[in-house]
Amino acid sequence: MHPILFTIGGFEVRAWGVMAAFGIIAGLLIAIRVARKTEFTEEILTDYLLYGVVAGILGARAWEVIFSWENFAANPLHALMFWEGGLSIQGAVVANVLVAWWYFRKKKLSFTRFADIGAPGLMIGQAIGRIGCLLNGDAYGKPTDAWFGVIYQPGTPAFNAWGAVPLIPAELFEAVLDFGILAGLLYLYPRKQFDGQVVLTYFIAYSLARFGLEFFRSDSLIIGGLKAAQVTALLTAAIACGIFVWLKSRQMKVRTASVR
Repeated sequence: MHPILFTIGGFEVRAWGVMAAFGIIAGLLIAIRVARKTEFTEEILTDYLLYGVVAGILGARAWEVIFSWENFAANPLHALMFWEGGLSIQGAVVANVLVAWWYFRKKKLSFTRFADIGAPGLMIGQAIGRIGCLLNGDAYGKPTDAWFGVIYQPGTPAFNAWGAVPLIPAELFEAVLDFGILAGLLYLYPRKQFDGQVVLTYFIAYSLARFGLEFFRSDSLIIGGLKAAQVTALLTAAIACGIFVWLKSRQMKVRTASVR
């Protein structure tokens, strides 16, 4: 693993930051391509990017702090130091949903159509970001004797927790699943039957994948003796399924009415 790629004049260029930047750029390019021939122009999507990045960082850090407050209670100012680690993708997604809803309502554009366009971009960003987590040595798995076990470098969160013990590369497993979900979303988008279908599929697929992956991770946030990511993943999948069924039934009623 290579948490620090290189140093320039004493400034450390970290692998996670570089991969996160690649993920953001890739996500924007995917969204622009998906949005062709829609009202969401390249300019509109690029303008939203800054809001999305800021919301993602703040939401990801807030989620981490809320579910692990005991780590920050003695020194609350440490909660602001997000660059030292501790960012949750679930918090980033929640924050972006709220900010995008506000932003595109203000612009008088459809939030659900934007969400369908943005879902594949978000998915590739997550996939590339998890590769960054692997290089950084966080979001790691449990000890394993399997051939695919990874021994992380000294100084990484994984090494600090387990030492020179082979661990399941949970980050890599998630990246592979994320790319698979991305392929499914890109296939679905031109075939979708109603606005919101793509983003709801994203929420359902990723939530179920994340629920399963948490069984292999050993750095999870805990609430009430349960893994926070698993609880929120199941709730998210259930809510998304409910909305999916409601939108699908509404669309079928509209079609039936038009036939009459």
